[in-house]
Amino acid sequence: MHSSSRSAFTILELMVVLVIVGILMSVFVIGGGRMFSSSNKRKAQAQLTALSAAIEEFRQIENQYPDDRLPVGVAGNTQNSSAEALFLAFYNPEYTGRRPDQEWLVNLDGDTLRKPMTSLPTRELFEFGDPWLNPILYFESLHYGDKVIVLAGAEGAVEEQTVGALKNERTGAWQAPNGFQLLSAGEDGFFGTEDDISQLGS
Repeated sequence: MHSSSRSAFTILELMVVLVIVGILMSVFVIGGGRMFSSSNKRKAQAQLTALSAAIEEFRQIENQYPDDRLPVGVAGNTQNSSAEALFLAFYNPEYTGRRPDQEWLVNLDGDTLRKPMTSLPTRELFEFGDPWLNPILYFESLHYGDKVIVLAGAEGAVEEQTVGALKNERTGAWQAPNGFQLLSAGEDGFFGTEDDISQLGS
């Protein structure tokens, strides 16, 4: 009698332990996901800050901001053109300033240059990508009125999006009217949503 009641109690203990472990794992997964998301957001903001500083240095060296438009005929498509134009500006073989980290380069639309134009041995037409591997968009104030076609999205849900420069919600005027804007779509991969991350220059 004593032996069977002890055995039943052990099974009950095991069930309680399994329930507690399940609860702890749920808390860890949810909390870990939030921590990972927060970490990527901090990385994206740091990237945009570093790119902004590099753009300001470019302006000091070249006396103008990098162009946010590709030269005519260099690419096979028009997707991600503003992000690709920023890549071309920094990786021009004649540019003497610091270049942003090559680890940030992505090629989401898979296009190539029709002729060698960069200091890299490949003809891939890269973009600077955020931690979610979507292109970081660059808008120079002279062309804020131009919208760009972007290939971006959450993992497994990449699609074409049309994106424009940011305006002040209250006044309707362009943000950073004499400078530039950098935009990341954030974790959801879609521009124009609440998790977008931006950096304004001058």
